[in-house]
Amino acid sequence: MKIFSHALVVLVLLLSGCASKTTVHVYAKYLDSTQRDKISNAFDSSQRYRVQLNEFDFPASVTENTLLYSLILLEPEAIDIASNISATAGFTVQRIEGLSKGNHWYTKNSMALFLLPKDKDKDKDKDKDKDKDKDKDNRRMFFRQDLVNEYKAKDCSEATSLYFHKDGSFTLGMATKSTGTDMVIGVWKYRQ
Repeated sequence: MKIFSHALVVLVLLLSGCASKTTVHVYAKYLDSTQRDKISNAFDSSQRYRVQLNEFDFPASVTENTLLYSLILLEPEAIDIASNISATAGFTVQRIEGLSKGNHWYTKNSMALFLLPKDKDKDKDKDKDKDKDKDKDNRRMFFRQDLVNEYKAKDCSEATSLYFHKDGSFTLGMATKSTGTDMVIGVWKYRQ
């Protein structure tokens, strides 16, 4: 009997270890470190979810806080619970959709949260009053993070490239025949 009870305890421990938590992929590209910590801690404290923050680009059609979910969730109520946890962290979910958005697919036991900062929502509400007839995608706003990239000139006699860095600096490189490569380094600012 003791062997049976020990085997049963081991089996229960193994099965509980195999229970999979729902993974929530948080697209946090536009959130500052405080907001990232707040949303991550909210999901971690629930002990129901595994949170993975990333800085991937949003699909162009996402213009508000959106929750995407896999159609193969182990617990369908996880959608409402995740939405409520997000709201308590200060990010109310305005749209909930299944399966995919753009080229972002969610399979098995996972969800994705596309989160925008609160300031963006206030500006969007002002735009709604002004442009009620315009399509949502036409009101897409850009953030500083959207501009961080390398830009190269085309069809120029001399190669020119401009790189906007995350830290707010830029590098402008110009390859000329006479001087070789000239570099200009500075600070860039972006105002909405």
